[in-house]
Amino acid sequence: MSAGDGSLSGAPPSRGERGQRVAGAALGPPEAPEARGAVAPMIALRLDDVGAASKQHEVYGITRIPVGRLALPFPGNFLFLKYLPPIKRWGPYPELTAAQWVDVLAALTGAGATLTVAVTAGWVEHDGRIVPFPVKFPDAARVLREGVERGLLEIANHGYTHCVTADGLFRPRLFSGNRPWHREFFDWLPEEVHRAHLHAAQDILGTWFGVPIETLVPPGNVLSPKTVTAAAAAGIRFISRLGGAPAGAVDGITFVDDARVLAFHDRDLVKGGLAYLRRLLDGRAGQRFVRLCELGRFQAAAR
Repeated sequence: MSAGDGSLSGAPPSRGERGQRVAGAALGPPEAPEARGAVAPMIALRLDDVGAASKQHEVYGITRIPVGRLALPFPGNFLFLKYLPPIKRWGPYPELTAAQWVDVLAALTGAGATLTVAVTAGWVEHDGRIVPFPVKFPDAARVLREGVERGLLEIANHGYTHCVTADGLFRPRLFSGNRPWHREFFDWLPEEVHRAHLHAAQDILGTWFGVPIETLVPPGNVLSPKTVTAAAAAGIRFISRLGGAPAGAVDGITFVDDARVLAFHDRDLVKGGLAYLRRLLDGRAGQRFVRLCELGRFQAAAR
């Protein structure tokens, strides 16, 4: 990532730096009708955590250090230690800029690919205020809307806050990590929270991007039957997450086959630059990149 214009240009990260979860990367896509014909097999590329304030507030460090066959305790969450590389495991890191998104659209165009961008609709400030994504990041939001209009991007619902905001649980701690609170749709939360958060996110994203938001990517792959019921009521048709459907699946909701999804985070682009995205695209040459909603429709029609 260049320091001058904020565009994506850095060298790819080393294996130890990547920190990604690429769903299905070690598995080829399952056999399907399009794989047996002249059409290339389909796969969806999914980018998570855009607009999520967890990139600033989710702070934790290494708590075990391998020594031979042992994993010795290490106070990686003590005070400032969790902010120091290589102890730090996640945030803080910056949001992708408009210039970086322009680079992403150019790379997708050059590769003939599409991308599903999972956007958290509200940015949680340190004081607990929630600022809509297009208000907090107007320039980046405009480039994303252009990508939608050009057919390069699908916008997915990645929650309203990405975290538990009650009692300030999302904030960094002095002597511990706070990762457990940076998920949004825990089963122990009241049904009203699931409904309110999904509807708020749908309203912000649908209004700004001018298209129905059909896909939900639950933060941290965490959801419950409450979430699925609320998602269906909010107009969601497809859910993409590691682990598939929970008990009590709802009619009208299709869980996208995770073996056909390449998932990564905006943090990977911040650290690895445009080379990171190009490596993902080049690594699946011969396959057809589609949006998650397209993959979901294919699955629904095949049932």
